[in-house]
Amino acid sequence: MTSLFTNFVILSAMVAVLIPPIIEWLFRRRKRQIELPTIRFLLKKKEQEKVKRQDRILLLIRMLVLFLLVGSLARPLVRRAAVAGSKSRDVYFLLDATASMQQSAGITTAFGLMQKKASGVVRELTQGTRVSVVTVSDGVKVVSVNETDFLTVSAKIERLRPESGASSIMEGLQWILQTIEKDKPESAELYLFSDFQTFTWQRPGGEAAKVSESLSMLAGLSDLFLVDVGGKPEFNCMVTELRPDEWVMSTGMPVKFRAVIETWGKAPEDARIRANILVDGIKKGVRAVDTSREKTTLEFNHQFAKPGEYLIEVAVEGDEHRVDNRRLYLSTVPEAVKVLILDESAPVISPGENGATAVQSMPYESSWLARAVAPATRPGMNKASRFGVSTVHPTRVSYENLADYGVVILADMANLNDSVVAKLEKYVESGGSLWMFMGGRVNLYSYNKLLFKDGDGLLPAKLVSASDKDKPFVKFAASDHQALADFSDHVAEDAKFLKYFQIEPAKSSRTLLTLSNDSPAVIERPFGRGKVLLMNTSVGTEWSTIQATVEFPMLVQELLRYLAGTPDASVNLNIGDVFQQPVFISSQHMLLRYPDGQKERLTPDKIDPETDEWMVRFGGTRQQGLYEIDSAAEALPRNRFVVNQNSGEGDLTRLSRSEFREAYGSSSWQWLGKEIPIEEFAAKRHSIIELAPWILSGLALLLCVESFLAMRFGRRRGVRA
Repeated sequence: MTSLFTNFVILSAMVAVLIPPIIEWLFRRRKRQIELPTIRFLLKKKEQEKVKRQDRILLLIRMLVLFLLVGSLARPLVRRAAVAGSKSRDVYFLLDATASMQQSAGITTAFGLMQKKASGVVRELTQGTRVSVVTVSDGVKVVSVNETDFLTVSAKIERLRPESGASSIMEGLQWILQTIEKDKPESAELYLFSDFQTFTWQRPGGEAAKVSESLSMLAGLSDLFLVDVGGKPEFNCMVTELRPDEWVMSTGMPVKFRAVIETWGKAPEDARIRANILVDGIKKGVRAVDTSREKTTLEFNHQFAKPGEYLIEVAVEGDEHRVDNRRLYLSTVPEAVKVLILDESAPVISPGENGATAVQSMPYESSWLARAVAPATRPGMNKASRFGVSTVHPTRVSYENLADYGVVILADMANLNDSVVAKLEKYVESGGSLWMFMGGRVNLYSYNKLLFKDGDGLLPAKLVSASDKDKPFVKFAASDHQALADFSDHVAEDAKFLKYFQIEPAKSSRTLLTLSNDSPAVIERPFGRGKVLLMNTSVGTEWSTIQATVEFPMLVQELLRYLAGTPDASVNLNIGDVFQQPVFISSQHMLLRYPDGQKERLTPDKIDPETDEWMVRFGGTRQQGLYEIDSAAEALPRNRFVVNQNSGEGDLTRLSRSEFREAYGSSSWQWLGKEIPIEEFAAKRHSIIELAPWILSGLALLLCVESFLAMRFGRRRGVRA
């Protein structure tokens, strides 16, 4: 606490305090020597000493009166909570804006209460104070830095909107700590507003220790105030998962969607929680949620009649914390997932003719595989596969748009060339899947040179030599791969490899399926954003009998599902994920529309300076809901995507003051609960108090005391006299 005087020059009048002793010295009685006839007059010495003490008391009171009079004329001021000698002050606000802040807190939400309190504190700051405000939601968002216009800062805080982020409070603490260390303010204060949700403050992985260390450092650099704005939630119901059982979908075949509903806390006795299932906003069913269980799994079937993009939604109703009551899934449903087979036994068709002839009626070497990919069906029968197949000669690959195919199969190809390999590499690098079959036409030198490339190419293994010494069978039961889980009890000794290659797998490859002699049967390796599968036998029956087994169609379907992956993964995101898509047409700007209607311009980035390839990226996924990009349909593979809430934010367990102190120690911070009016607290802390009225009041009281004592002492002397 420092003091200052408005009229500092008046302090020079303090010399007036010397006036009473000077007057006393000038007009005091002079001593005279008197002859005393008797000793009885010496007994009056005690009375004389008493009179002297009374005179001294009156003298001191009169000096103090002059001191207080001059002090009041100098108008001393006191500024609270200031550090001695400081000339500038910096106040920092760290606002917790994670999704849990949308919980109820009385008649408003914790977020609304935080806005009101923080805005009120800003308005109570004294002139000259610099204010910095940041929020923590999906990362750290800077609202203002070293701002001195309090009305502007207050308006910015009041304009904030609740977000769906779920970042750790540690990100905000680190930002504040780095800023204070950089600015080096003479006096700093930090107001941290939060509901103190456990998920926000105590992430796994030893983060609690880092938070404790950061709080201790901030308490040493500033006056730290923790403002509790959380409510008292007792129950919450949240949708934590929504996904299809079959990632690969097509029209005419049912899809089972699975939704997981979790409950936190104890539900009220009259709670009636229901989950609504909607497809493109149309309700397709209602399910009751068992609130006595911590987790409830709901299933519903749906069959898409037409190809297109569909928005699936599960919405829960019946609880107050609504931010986590819905979950979205955006799915693309084609007529069938297209599979392209490159087979040299297929006829070469001129570009003007239709090259997608049904392979079931043509004696290609890959006919066994084609039938397993897309079994023939009669009119009136339900579809048996989600895949459709086209078989073309490799020379026609230049006329095919490989991006339209979920999987490309290379069937025992002899005449490899650089153009075909380059197109396949580009397809797999961008996220496609390639399946290679070996065979008698495979040229080891050509495959190793153009496809293996010393481990840097598409081929998962180096081909050494063909072997037909034994006739091993496929060991289905020995595989632990996710795509082959249904084959865990299959032996299939009739699925023999009559001939296969001795191979040397690349470092990044892994074996999915082995033969009975432990030779690799199926090998996989990643390449770019896609993957490549190697089947170590022929596509036809020349090298293998597996095509004639009942397991072969099942094996083909499961491996195709695995290779097709999750086509909708790039458009079903969580808060904080990055959306990215290749741009096909041009690098012109695009307009992104947020779920709440806000708009933002997106600018594509060039992937490679040497090529004319562009990519659009967006990482500001702070809101839950559907995002749309206004662009031509052919400009992007997908121009819509959804963002869902992180499930951990639904657990509203929060830290009390005692639990917080136990977790993070008793650092020099001050906890301000909801019972403390923080605006009044800040006003008193930052106010300037003028002491002159108090001094004048004391002066008046002191004059009364002086008058009373002077009258009393004088009366006593008169009586004695």
